[in-house]
Amino acid sequence: MNIKKYIVSFTQWCLASLRLASSSWHGRIVLLGLTAGLVYLIVWVPRVVTRAAQGSAGAPLVVGCLAVGFYQLWTNRQAIAQLQPTEADRAMGYLMIFGGVLLFPFCRFAVWSQAMVWMVILAGIAVSSWGPSFFVKYRLPVMMALLTAYPQPAVFARTVWRVFTPDAWLERVMTQVSAAALRLIGQPAIADATFIRIPPHGLVGVGEPCNGFSMALTIAATGLIMGIIYNQKWHRVLIMMTVGIVLAMIFNVPRIMLLAIASIYWGEEAYNFWHSTWGAQIFSAVLFTVYYYTVMAVIKKRPKSKVPA
Repeated sequence: MNIKKYIVSFTQWCLASLRLASSSWHGRIVLLGLTAGLVYLIVWVPRVVTRAAQGSAGAPLVVGCLAVGFYQLWTNRQAIAQLQPTEADRAMGYLMIFGGVLLFPFCRFAVWSQAMVWMVILAGIAVSSWGPSFFVKYRLPVMMALLTAYPQPAVFARTVWRVFTPDAWLERVMTQVSAAALRLIGQPAIADATFIRIPPHGLVGVGEPCNGFSMALTIAATGLIMGIIYNQKWHRVLIMMTVGIVLAMIFNVPRIMLLAIASIYWGEEAYNFWHSTWGAQIFSAVLFTVYYYTVMAVIKKRPKSKVPA
């Protein structure tokens, strides 16, 4: 693929679309909605960049999801242009756009509220331009938009997880399993709620950032993207995502073990290294490598089947 040619073509298409949009009332209303999206983009980009600088594996994944969604829209742009909304659809879409634009200034108090309003505006643009059938025919770009509208999807998913699970349930499970694994290598580890004690030296806590949830979510999303890229059936995509979650939880155990040993025996400097961005990235790199080759081995065993967009 000639990337430079693709970028030039995309830029020309954007400029032509902008000129065309500004020449009609529908286009002007759409541009009004996109202006609110531009304001939200100023908030969205720094959040993603900050997460990437902190070593979050989810930040590049958000960008990857956006790229997949845009690619699907771009390759199907001619077919999308053929979709025609009814007058009722267009009126409903305009109502969503105007309502979102009016609400947007009052929702600047939090990122999640801005993301929700932006999704309403984006849905209004789609309904007024192509009708509700767009959401049925092009489910993949819609799903990618939902996944990336909020720059920290793991935070939202973690909140939902807390609602439906007992307090610190995953942390307690990880503590028990990690303590048992430490005993297997000769350490007198004892699991005490969310703490691992290694008498008489000390203890280390297993908090929410170390329970493996964020990494499991990230690698599950990676499985989703890989399944789409390699045109796998949906049930096989779900299998790939499940394999990723299981691997993430398995890999989180030696990470907790290493942090416990580093904290108790090696000192604060070693603990900070393995607990910081560099240490997390080393484990993430190993996990993603193992996951990639595992999934590729599974994909190559069976014929591919195209996933509907």
